[in-house]
Amino acid sequence: MRKQAEYNDQKNNLVKLQEKIGYFFNDISLLIQALTHRSYAHEHNQKNNERFEFLGDAVLQFLISDYLMTHYPDLSEGMLSKFRSVLVSESGLSRLSKKIGLGEYLFIGKGEEVTGGRKKNSILADAVEALFSAIYLDSRQKHQVLMVTRIVNALFEDEIEKAELVYTSIDYKTDLQELVQKNKLGNLQYKIIKESGPDHDKEFVTEITINDIDYGVGVGKSKKSSEQTAAIAALSKLKKLNGN
Repeated sequence: MRKQAEYNDQKNNLVKLQEKIGYFFNDISLLIQALTHRSYAHEHNQKNNERFEFLGDAVLQFLISDYLMTHYPDLSEGMLSKFRSVLVSESGLSRLSKKIGLGEYLFIGKGEEVTGGRKKNSILADAVEALFSAIYLDSRQKHQVLMVTRIVNALFEDEIEKAELVYTSIDYKTDLQELVQKNKLGNLQYKIIKESGPDHDKEFVTEITINDIDYGVGVGKSKKSSEQTAAIAALSKLKKLNGN
């Protein structure tokens, strides 16, 4: 009876997690393996999630790169890499894990349980990678990368906005203004060229010109953030023109 109760609790927990992430598995064993830490696997003689972490890391790197390339068309390669690193770092992935409460669904060994393994950033980050790997493996035959792309974009939306604030908190507009003035490049102007979306989810596109020549375009959830990303693009272009 006790084992049956534990099984029912685990089954109900897996249903709750799938509801949270917006995806229900065809092969539930993939989800179970993604949630299985090596400490639990060793105790129960079953597969752990380490191989899934390996694939999940590659899946996330690709999908986040694709998203940033699409939504930030004027960011330089260096800035794109830094932006991505904020999202897929251990701290970034563990924040996402905590947001969806992934720790409570993990299968971990007794020792890890005692030492607070469900809250360890390294374990949580690895579990997120394994989870996305499992979603990809479960859906690829029918949907290729479309399903896992949808899930990643949905779950990372808030994290991407937070990461964008890292860049908009740095005053690139001032850096650009000083560079333009120092090199006497001419008249610097910012212009909102597009505004879309409902009031609660606006998206702005800003164009930067110097002496009426286009030097960059930026996209953001506010006018300020779009101006900052445009300034980043302009700085990148100016540095390339100057051979830096």
